[in-house]
Amino acid sequence: MKGNKGEWSELYTFFRLLSDGKLFSADENLNQTDSFVEVVSIRRGDSGKNLNFKLVEGASINLINGDTDEVLLSFPQSKSEEIANELVNEIIGKTSISEKLIDKIQKLNLTQVADKSLGKGDINILIYDPVHGISSNQEFSIKSFLGSDPTLFNANKTTNITYKIADSSNNPISEDHLNEVNNIKTGHKYIKRIAKLSELGYKVDFDSFDDTTFKLNLQVIDSDLPEIIAHIVKDKYVSKVTKITEVIDKIKTDNPKNYDLTEGHKFYEYRLVNFLVEAALGMTSKAVWSGKYDVVGGIIIVKPDSKILCYHLIDFNKFKQYLKNSSRLDNPSGSKMGYGTVYSQDGKSFIKLNFQIKA
Repeated sequence: MKGNKGEWSELYTFFRLLSDGKLFSADENLNQTDSFVEVVSIRRGDSGKNLNFKLVEGASINLINGDTDEVLLSFPQSKSEEIANELVNEIIGKTSISEKLIDKIQKLNLTQVADKSLGKGDINILIYDPVHGISSNQEFSIKSFLGSDPTLFNANKTTNITYKIADSSNNPISEDHLNEVNNIKTGHKYIKRIAKLSELGYKVDFDSFDDTTFKLNLQVIDSDLPEIIAHIVKDKYVSKVTKITEVIDKIKTDNPKNYDLTEGHKFYEYRLVNFLVEAALGMTSKAVWSGKYDVVGGIIIVKPDSKILCYHLIDFNKFKQYLKNSSRLDNPSGSKMGYGTVYSQDGKSFIKLNFQIKA
């Protein structure tokens, strides 16, 4: 059984929910509310098997073959609590999970860390809403703060954005200046490179998205979104503003699309928050985005103190506010993603910058 901290956090969530039997909702500031749903069972796909872990009377859990309804084994909820407690301690305090703990998990017929049978969701739960008296089977995405801040929108080479570099006469950067900029290799080097370009009298203007699918996915949400994203990515290196709440305030002041803001319309906030929602619910840079949400139930958050809370999609406004409050622009590795270096091509000069959001 192998996985990163995020994947082990998904398994921790699995055992904690079986132990608690409840999933509490969060407010817009990620504090627990009094609202909750009951966990009836959790389904997992594991090595081609369809497993159903069902909570039953007597504080027990039955492991059922999902295809035949045969009870494969039963174990007390306290066993799930024990494994959850050990898992969270090892996720936080160690670089790997001990063989002793893995052996305990495998005795419950689990051989995989992550449930790879799901789509965008990370866990499949049959929940019961005691307020409305409704049961429903729902997938949830899991975002964990046990390791490092979870990535909301992953970076890769398809999220690179190209910017044209030119002087006041629209000439490309000189070879001497190109070498001078690229020789900046100390801390925050990309911020320093963008600052040096400005100091040398060059403009850095949005040119194109490196990946057509990524650009078109953004345009599905809003036709202006590619230029808005390009603006905030470049401005991150100029103003060092990364928190989305502050990014929204800054771009409203910049107003690069020259919207009429006199009546208080939140053009930029609306578009950027909608992007965060689409990213949280399934949109990536690599696959064509249809607008169909893979995650039906909502988002489960594993807080740094290991408490588990949830945003159901019925609490959509709280969910949107949480994403706005918690998200920030991030700096992935320039060498891995292939950005941050000035280069010349076809008599013009360019630099690529990369887009990633953590939440």
